[in-house]
Formats: sequence, C-alpha cells, structure tokens
Amino acid sequence: MFYRGFLIIFFGIIIYSGYAQVSPGKETYLAGVYQGKTLFIQNPFNRDKEVFCVREIRINERTPDINYNLSAIMINFEGYDLYTPVKIRIIHADTLCHPVILNPESILFHTIFRFLPIHLTDSALVWSTKGERGKGYFEVQRLENGIWEEKAIVEAKGKYEGAGYLHRPALTEGANKYRIKYNFPRSSRVKYLYSSEVELEHYPDRVQFSPKLVKTHLYLSRVSHYEIYDQRNNLVQEGQGKAVDVSKLRKGRYVIYFNGKFPGPFSKE
Repeated sequence: MFYRGFLIIFFGIIIYSGYAQVSPGKETYLAGVYQGKTLFIQNPFNRDKEVFCVREIRINERTPDINYNLSAIMINFEGYDLYTPVKIRIIHADTLCHPVILNPESILFHTIFRFLPIHLTDSALVWSTKGERGKGYFEVQRLENGIWEEKAIVEAKGKYEGAGYLHRPALTEGANKYRIKYNFPRSSRVKYLYSSEVELEHYPDRVQFSPKLVKTHLYLSRVSHYEIYDQRNNLVQEGQGKAVDVSKLRKGRYVIYFNGKFPGPFSKE
C-alpha cells in the first residue's frame, strides 16, 4: 500500500518488496531481496557547492566500499548470498538533494511467504513464519570461518496461517551467528529465501573479577561487556574489555554485571 509515494516494508517480514523513493529529511530507503542483480542509483551533482548528493550508503546497517564521487553508483551486493533480505539506507546532503533509484525492480521479490523475527538464546533458536504452502523445509545455518554451514534440517509444517519452530543449537564459546534458509516446495517458482541473521555472545562460565576492594582497576577473567551500578541502582559506568578503570568512581560500594548477568559486589577505596 502506498502513502504519498512511500511503500512501507519491514526488514525481515517480506510479503513483497518495494521502496520509498525519498523519505522526509536526508535519507532515502529501499527494502527487498538480493536476487543476483546490480542496483543502480543516480547521484546528482550540486554545481554550486561542487559536491555529489550521496554521502553514505548502508546495506543492513553495514557500509560497503563505494565511490560516492560518481554520477551513477552501482551496488553489487558483494558478500551477500542470493535471496538475502536487504535494507538499504541512502544518506544524502540535504532535503533538496534527490538521489534516484533507477532500477528498484532488481530487488523486488513476490511471495506470500514471510519470516517473522527470529530469536537466539543460550538454549534455543526460535522462529515463526506465515504463508507456507506445500512440503518445504528449513535449513538451520551457522556462520563458521566466514562460511554458512548447514547444522540441521527442519521439515516445514506447511501451515499458511502461521507456524512456529524451535531448534536446540550447539553453541560455541564466544560469538555465534545463525540464520534460517527456507526451501520452497519443488513446484514453487521461487526456490528459497533467507531469514534475517541473529547473533549471540555465549559464555557458559561466569566472569570472575578481582580485587573486591579496588583503588584503580578491576581485572576480569575474560573480555566482557560490563555495567557498574551504584548503591542507588544508577548506572555509573559501562564498557567492554578485560581491565576496567574505576579510578574516577567515588568511594563506596558498587555492583558490576557482565553481559547483563553474573552480578558481583565490590568496594572502591
């Protein structure tokens, strides 16, 4: 449905793909599915200011290597697998600058099937869908050394009205990244479609720290994200690392959390 020229598409929930040519302010959005085709963007040149319109392009919030000093920008989606959902954000100079997406149809994707958001926890990978028809199946994939590896096959329930799924992943210590590949029934014109990616930092053992009575630094047993709260439960410091500089904290008692858990009290001298 169009509203003043904008087609609202939520990334990861695709009924069909479309685009919002120019959004209010200084950004233009485009959402769809990569199908092996190059996307072309016209990049106007402001002769008065002697600058090109487009300042930055982000694909799924990642910034590709692009030369913005060209009147026509090509996006080849290098590093993206076929049928990966893509959300493109074009950041441009001002509201009078209008980059033009020349071939938005290159990422249009027509299917009634869609993934709903997926979730990954320490114990389960959970996803749900709508629009299934026939006997398709899912591949649970994990990113290993830059390559997506198949970890499990899950038979699709074929429920058009919606279905939910659960897989128990074998997580490794540290970063874990998963996605789901839906393989359509053989009779379908579309062969497969990927879900959005989910990530989880997994550490089965709690973080240890010392000393409990500190002057300048806390030392952690491993690199971790941490949050420090005072006695009034106010967040006073956060960051990531293996050594925590607390020299600027006032004297008193505090509690430190690691990745949102493993609370431990300490005192600052």
